[in-house]
Amino acid sequence: MLSQPHGQAPNPIPKVDESHPRSGKKRLLPEASTASSHENRFHSRQSSPKPSPAVILLTETNPSPSPAAVCKLRPSASARWLRPWLVLVLFAIVGFGTYFPCLKGERIWDDTYLIGENPFFRSPAFSAEVFRQHLFTESFSTHYRPVQNLSYMLDYWLWGESTVGYHCTNVLIHTVAAWLLFLLLLRLLPALWKGGDERGFAAFLIAVTWLVHPVHNAAVAYIAGRADSLAALFAMGAWLAWRRSRDCPGWLARIALCTIAALAALAALCSKEIALVWALLFVIYTLLFDRSTRLRRRLLPIAGLAAMIALYAVLHSLPAHRATTPGVAPELLGGRTVLALRALGDYGRLMVAPARLMMERSLGPSDMYSSHAAWLRSIGAEYLSILGAAVLALFGWLWMKRGETRTLRRFGVLWFTVAFVPISNLIPLNAEVAEHWLYTASIGFLLAVAGAIAMLPEKARCLIAPLSVAAVLALATRTNFRAADWTDGETFAQRTIEDGGASARLLSYYASELGRKGRFAEQELAYRRTLTIYPDSMTARINLGICLQRLGRVEEAKPMLDIDRTAAVVSNVPRNWNAALNAAGQLHKEGRSAEALALVREWKPANPDTWELAGFEANVLHDTEGPRAALDVVAGYARGHWWHLPSQLGLSSLQREAGELEAALVTAKKAQRLDIRGSAAFYETARCEGSLGRWPEALESLGVAVARAPKNRAYLDFFAAILHQLGRNEEALTVRRKSEALAADERKRSQ
Repeated sequence: MLSQPHGQAPNPIPKVDESHPRSGKKRLLPEASTASSHENRFHSRQSSPKPSPAVILLTETNPSPSPAAVCKLRPSASARWLRPWLVLVLFAIVGFGTYFPCLKGERIWDDTYLIGENPFFRSPAFSAEVFRQHLFTESFSTHYRPVQNLSYMLDYWLWGESTVGYHCTNVLIHTVAAWLLFLLLLRLLPALWKGGDERGFAAFLIAVTWLVHPVHNAAVAYIAGRADSLAALFAMGAWLAWRRSRDCPGWLARIALCTIAALAALAALCSKEIALVWALLFVIYTLLFDRSTRLRRRLLPIAGLAAMIALYAVLHSLPAHRATTPGVAPELLGGRTVLALRALGDYGRLMVAPARLMMERSLGPSDMYSSHAAWLRSIGAEYLSILGAAVLALFGWLWMKRGETRTLRRFGVLWFTVAFVPISNLIPLNAEVAEHWLYTASIGFLLAVAGAIAMLPEKARCLIAPLSVAAVLALATRTNFRAADWTDGETFAQRTIEDGGASARLLSYYASELGRKGRFAEQELAYRRTLTIYPDSMTARINLGICLQRLGRVEEAKPMLDIDRTAAVVSNVPRNWNAALNAAGQLHKEGRSAEALALVREWKPANPDTWELAGFEANVLHDTEGPRAALDVVAGYARGHWWHLPSQLGLSSLQREAGELEAALVTAKKAQRLDIRGSAAFYETARCEGSLGRWPEALESLGVAVARAPKNRAYLDFFAAILHQLGRNEEALTVRRKSEALAADERKRSQ
């Protein structure tokens, strides 16, 4: 053994640094070199036996943990297995399993327009045009969501008319958004909570709860509701890209990631207006909670975000100005404050106990405190005010309560508050409460709840894992049952009405679904029920008149289609031209074509984009004066609406009838690019080419139409005629037999 220099104590046994438990190595640290410390160590070694290094390592690195410590460490052990790709696979299984009942669902409510009548999703030719249009062409809404239309465009290219693909896309977007939320929380929580590896478990628990929560049904099971999930997907993607750029050593990688973040932020803004809330949340976190970088570096991404918002404002100004629905708004500090308190109570109830789900609901009259009689009439809604006050008090307590999770709780409360204000009824919206509006706010609610749970004593934390699993399973089961309501429009409306969601819009929608299925007697009863509850519903009144017309009760329908009364509310009811159109149609049937034309022309200036009015006028002129008279009407509409496929096909047909064959062929070929899966434009092209005697070209064009619509008998009959014209009689006979077989099948189904 080597001797020590004179006057120095022997080298002490080195201590083990446990500050890096993941490294798998123990780092040895030298003791302090002060004389007093050497002297104290010398005396301690004289008074106690000298332990071996192995004993010290065992006693310092493997102490016997208490039961409470074991419970506390369980989430940490689980978090080590939360690999991002494993979480993504798990979320995909959970997401698609939870929403499986809705995957075969039909078009419901706004789906009928957005992936049906909507002219802007059937071809990439509209990729730029969607930035110049509102989401709905005939509505008072000013929704500007071009990215939503672009997503439908991709779906149409992939799936065509199959709604299964659209539903799968909805679930996939929501699943990826939940995964991005998990990744984002992994990066945000270190600045909010000193929870160690428990932060990973908390991020996973928040994300999976958000994934399966029933309040998101209207945003996931409803094809038209994907705007919320698209905005969240791109907003969180932008946030993560910027966070990743801070860790990149190379400047090229940083520039690329910052560019991706900027484009994703713009895509979020163009998905739905709620992305502005995401932008504000990013600013709040960056300025108030993220202290890991200098202020100047934190201001740079905020400046880039401001530039994207400015660009979004420019894009938002491209569509033509549209007046919103006029109405009398209640006072800001009176009625709207009461509605906001009730909405807070209702949203809080939905987050904790989502029992009655009805997509949208009413909170009762805003003037319930105007008099004692008004209060008594609306006392049924008073419990929502009490719940709202309780939620407000709870958030105040979470904000003020001290503890290591105080920052996390405050961030959660701030998140929820920022996302709640736009949907609180302080700003007028088309409904008082809508479940899918909680899509962003619910994250803040879950963050605040996670901060509250983390305040529990160590012994109680043993229950966190099993209770969390039970809660997630319960929420997923409720979501699964609600997803089954979205299989078809009638089922959705019935079950929503049974749960208490009997609004005027939903009752009218239920009646329209009955009419779509040809059940006009039931439709009449449904509209009369709507008018009993909501006697001022002009939409129900007009549609009841149309229903009575279809039942052959024309005289009874006339008061419902009173044009003078309808014109008096023209600024309050979208698509009110239906009343004028049906009245004009009845006049035309009675032989009073001049009166029918006068009525339609009276309504056209107020509805210049309505093809139904222009098309009806053209049909009447065609019947009374011939194709040349109708040609000017259709040509005028088609020039201003190049993207409208029916008007372009109508123009080609009229040009062909008027003898302008070359012009008709050019118009038909231009129409082909307006629908990448459509067949009508190719059929019209074949008819033009046949009129010009170009039978081989006509056969080729019609072949495309038949391939896209193989069960269209008109296409098959024309196809057989062309084959016969070309002398291919055996092939023509085969095609005719196929057409006859289809006709026989149709007769059997009708019986």
